[in-house]
Amino acid sequence: AGWRFGRGGIVGQSKRYPGHSLDREVEQAVAVPRPVALTSAELDVTNHPVTEAETPIPVRVWVRFHEVSVHPEAEAIAWSDHAVQVRWTQRTGTVQTAWVWASAVQRR
Repeated sequence: AGWRFGRGGIVGQSKRYPGHSLDREVEQAVAVPRPVALTSAELDVTNHPVTEAETPIPVRVWVRFHEVSVHPEAEAIAWSDHAVQVRWTQRTGTVQTAWVWASAVQRR
């Protein structure tokens, strides 16, 4: 059985719209959390051009998720003068990428 609340509904189920894509989106968000990355406006590639790495650079990075901040070993795969795109593998084996502020990244 699943977690229950209220009048016996299972968390994540939509009683109004059974099988609705929102249920799948919620399941995906819980199963594979996404990092809180910089927005397009913050990245501002028009004023801060991006350079792609020929070879990834080993780094240590602070990455924020909604619930927690993590400090994984990662690779810098692109950067601008104020932001870095990093790639790392989570314990689950999921490969994540995110743009973060340059000050959150340190070479290993």
